[in-house]
Amino acid sequence: MSWFADLAGKAENLLNNLDEQTGVALRNHNVAKPKKQERHETFHQDVGTGQRRRPTGRTSKKVSTSTENRATDTPSRKPSPIYHQSRSPSKDSQELTIKTPRNRKSPTRKPNTQFSLNNCPRTLVGDIRDNDIDDQYGLKQRRYSLPADLELLTNHNLTYKMQNLEVENAMLKNELNVMNREVSDLLDRLRRTEDGNVVVNGFSKELSKTQIKFENVEMQNQRLALERDSQITQIEQLKHKIHEITTGEVARQREHNNALEAEVSLLKDRNLELEEKINQLTEKSSEHNTAQLKLENDLRHAQSTINELQVNLEKSTAECQRLEKDWETYKLRVKSMLYAKDNEIKALQEGMSLNEDTKSLIEQLDGLKEEREVLSEAISRVRGECNDMKTYIEQLESRQNSAVRVVAALRDALRDERGAKNRAEAQCLAIGKELKTVQIETGQTIASLRTALRDKENELTNLRNTTSSVRSTDTSALNVADYDVMQETIDNDKIHYLTETLVQKQGKIDSLLADNNMLRIQMEKLESKYKAEMASKRNHTHSVVHVDGDRDRCRSRHQQPVSTLTALSVRFSVAMKRHPLFRTFIVIYMICLHLWVLTVLFTSTPDGHIPRQVKL
Repeated sequence: MSWFADLAGKAENLLNNLDEQTGVALRNHNVAKPKKQERHETFHQDVGTGQRRRPTGRTSKKVSTSTENRATDTPSRKPSPIYHQSRSPSKDSQELTIKTPRNRKSPTRKPNTQFSLNNCPRTLVGDIRDNDIDDQYGLKQRRYSLPADLELLTNHNLTYKMQNLEVENAMLKNELNVMNREVSDLLDRLRRTEDGNVVVNGFSKELSKTQIKFENVEMQNQRLALERDSQITQIEQLKHKIHEITTGEVARQREHNNALEAEVSLLKDRNLELEEKINQLTEKSSEHNTAQLKLENDLRHAQSTINELQVNLEKSTAECQRLEKDWETYKLRVKSMLYAKDNEIKALQEGMSLNEDTKSLIEQLDGLKEEREVLSEAISRVRGECNDMKTYIEQLESRQNSAVRVVAALRDALRDERGAKNRAEAQCLAIGKELKTVQIETGQTIASLRTALRDKENELTNLRNTTSSVRSTDTSALNVADYDVMQETIDNDKIHYLTETLVQKQGKIDSLLADNNMLRIQMEKLESKYKAEMASKRNHTHSVVHVDGDRDRCRSRHQQPVSTLTALSVRFSVAMKRHPLFRTFIVIYMICLHLWVLTVLFTSTPDGHIPRQVKL
């Protein structure tokens, strides 16, 4: 702890030097002006009684704590000891004496405490003796408080101590600057108090002037009171007018809102009707498309059957012509043979003997007769088949004509549907235009309402400013202001509610427009699908079923009437081919049904079954 004692001794020396220098400066200043202080001593005694006292002297605790704190903190840099040894106390005293007059000229910082000639520290007046200073600050004790073993310290300890001393020196310099500022402030106050008698002498004149000003201010207050009353009446009139205007505008806005709600309800009803019409048209178009597909399939089958029948007719006509030619040749051959046989018969009848040749010829004649009968039967069959084919062809032609008529009717229906669709689109466009006009009108009404709200808010702010400038103390005026505030809040609530309703209606209109756009998009998609299906139907090439060479199979197949069971079976098979899920479901259903039947057969017993008694 020796270094701490050394540091404390050095700090005490610095403080003693500082106190001596301040005392010398104050003595010199007080010798220059002793008469002025005696002249104004009585005045400062009267004035300084109400002022606060400044605490005398600094406390040793603060210095010790500051030194302890500075000692515990390690400094950031280590200056050389040569530099610190070169600094002498005379140089420090010269710097302090140079700084004091500069600080006197700039009294920027005012002290927290005020002093008078009676209530002031002893260093400020000049009545301090050398012995008193020495006894007060303990100068004799500080001079002999340094340690005796200063030479035994090492260089490292010296550098560390010099760093601490440098920090303490900076702190003491700051304190000296503060003290110099306080002294300069006190000197300025002394100069000001010297000029106080002049102010006291002119106090009566200032009182007369202030009385005149007070009378003028009273007159102005009376005028302001009259103006205030007139402004209050004007404010009441303006409030009545604003109330009437707001009530009228609110009624108009309500009527306008009711009209807009009615229009919106009508538009909703129209949209619902249009949606129903569109749904009906889509259902009808789907039904017509299915019917058209069925009819086109029937037409394709009918055309394929007609082509097959035409081919069969051509074949049958060719065969008939061939058979006719064969029949004619056979007739000629038979006639020639019959003619020869008749001649032979005549010759035989005339008495000629029968030979083996004649017997063979007779047998040939019998065979030819049988063949003629068979051929006549075949010709009759072919003629019957030809007649049947003609009747079937006539039926197919009638079916084709009916199918053509149905196709024409479907085309007419499609034209009607397209016309209805165009009309619906025109109605949608008209409704969209109406909705746009309604949106524009609602936007205009909202803008007008907003402008009206802004105007009213500006008027209310102006009225508030006028009412705030005119301060009224009457209870009636306060009640009127409260009533006005309540009315303003009610009007603001009404306007806010109206704006909210308008915003909600605008949102509903936007949703209706979005629904209309969605319906329009759906219509366009359906049109595109319909056009694509029609193009695919036109460009699609269907395979023609080739007919086998056997005529009997073709005849039996075409002559069989198409029953409902066969049609259902065909449709069922087509559905099974097109839909694999349906096919798997039917397979699973059949398997489950067979399993159920087998379980029933194996588990059930007949009614007349008598169980056998087992012999034990």
